[in-house]
Amino acid sequence: MLYLIHGTDTHKSLEKAQTLVNSLRTKKPDAAFVNVNSENWNASIIAEHVGGQGLFSGKYIVYVDRVTENAEAKESLGDYIQAMNESANIFIVLEGKLNADLKKKFEKYAEKIVVCGEEGVGAVKPKKEEFNIFALGDALGNRDPFKAWSIYRQAVDQGMEPEAILGTLFWQAKSMSLAMNSKSAAESGLNSFVYGKSKTYSKNYTPEEVSALISSIITIYHDSHRGKVDPEYSTEKLLLNCRK
Repeated sequence: MLYLIHGTDTHKSLEKAQTLVNSLRTKKPDAAFVNVNSENWNASIIAEHVGGQGLFSGKYIVYVDRVTENAEAKESLGDYIQAMNESANIFIVLEGKLNADLKKKFEKYAEKIVVCGEEGVGAVKPKKEEFNIFALGDALGNRDPFKAWSIYRQAVDQGMEPEAILGTLFWQAKSMSLAMNSKSAAESGLNSFVYGKSKTYSKNYTPEEVSALISSIITIYHDSHRGKVDPEYSTEKLLLNCRK
C-alpha cells in the first residue's frame, strides 16, 4: 500500500507525513520500521521491502523521505511506484514538488495522495480500475509466482473472501485440465475464449502437475474450514510455489 504526501509547502507536508508515520506505528507496533532518505538511498532497499514479509512475519512500514533530492533516486523511483502500492507492506512517500512524470505515475497507482502547497491542501483519491480477480487465474496459468502473489495480496487487502479466491484458482486449474484433455471447446464444455486461454496455459504444466494443483486447492479449502490451516498463508504458499 502506498501513500504519497507532497507539495510546495514542505513544512505542512513534513508535518502530515510524520503524523501518518506515527499513527501507523502506533496501530501496528509489530511492524518493522524502515527510513529511506536521499543520503542512504539504494534501489535495492525498496526492491527488498516491496516483496518482503507477508508470508513469514509482520509487515514493514517504509518511510521514503524526500529521496528525489538524490539524482539516482529521482531517476529510478518511478520504477517502483506500482510495486509499492501492490505490496503487502506500507510505504509512505514524502516529497516536495514532483516532476510531471513522477506525479503522473503516483496519481495512477498510489492508494492515497495528500497535496500541500500552491496546488491546494487536501486528500486526493486516484481513480482506480476495478479489481479483476480473474487476473489471478491468468498469473497462475502463466506460472508467474510474483505476479500471482502481488494480485493475491491486492485481493486480500480489498477484503475478498478466501472462498472466492480459492474458487477462482480452482476454476482456472479445472479449466486447464479440461482443455488439456479435449480437442475442442465444445468437447471441453468451455466457451471458446476460456478454452483458448486454458489450452495455452495448460502447456505450462504436465497433467500430473495440474492434477496436483487441483488437489491442493481443494485440500486448502476443506482444511481451512476444519480449522487445520490458515487459508491466507496456505494460498500464498501455493501461489509462490507455482513457478516453472
